[in-house]
Amino acid sequence: MLRQWRFLNTGAGDAALNMALDEALLTVHEAGASLPTLRVYGWCQPTLSLGYAQNAPQDVALSTCQAQGVVVVRRPTGGRAVFHHQEVTYSVVMPLEDGLQGITAHYYHIGLALAAALQTLGLPIRLARPQVRDAAGRTEPSPACFAAISRYELSVDGKKLVGSAQKRAQRALLQHGSIPLWMDRQRLFQCLRVPLARLPALLQEAQASMGAVNEMLSTPVTPTTVHEALRTGFSTTFGVELIDSAVTAEEWRLAHHLQAIKYNTALWNIDGPAAWRQCTPVL
Repeated sequence: MLRQWRFLNTGAGDAALNMALDEALLTVHEAGASLPTLRVYGWCQPTLSLGYAQNAPQDVALSTCQAQGVVVVRRPTGGRAVFHHQEVTYSVVMPLEDGLQGITAHYYHIGLALAAALQTLGLPIRLARPQVRDAAGRTEPSPACFAAISRYELSVDGKKLVGSAQKRAQRALLQHGSIPLWMDRQRLFQCLRVPLARLPALLQEAQASMGAVNEMLSTPVTPTTVHEALRTGFSTTFGVELIDSAVTAEEWRLAHHLQAIKYNTALWNIDGPAAWRQCTPVL
């Protein structure tokens, strides 16, 4: 009999609640109170998510985001800025001892599952582990996640297609990532603090290095199609049965608590984790 994982489709959500729920799913699974979980979701409004340690005032054009109605939220995971809009977002929560050793093995096997999913859509996916490097002539790394391919991430014709990040607890991990269906590169860089003179070059580089699913397919696919592809890819790769499920009352309670005290606050999203910890009681 196949092992069972949960499959959650939570629809389009508020930015703060999306991040709070991912953290809640990790916390509950870490406590041994839930099965491993694959979640798919979207975003109620355009959102710029920042990596855990990213410097918001340095990297983000906060006034531009506000003027354009773009929400800024900090993820519980690392990495750089991701613009979430017309996309499918996945998150997977699973035990660390699931037959895999180390962060690289988990990135690799989750990458295999994502690759299997996107191959069913007809995309010639490449799963690689290239060196992270800047584009020619760039003097400093871009604050945008999709500007560089990292460990075991997915690309098509050299264009990065999925941006993922991970958080590891003592016994479990959370990995989540963005699968753009369409990509608004100009809006992404308008939301980042980059010199205006560099914007044309950055957009040109982005056109060559950042990809989106429906830009690469002759017939566009819907989020539902991508959801089913992800379900198949994870089931096949990990040898599990994904059971339609729902967020539990305990997970929702914790998620709403985290939304209120953490992910809805400028202290966390803008000032950063260190400032938030200094001013927030222990959970």
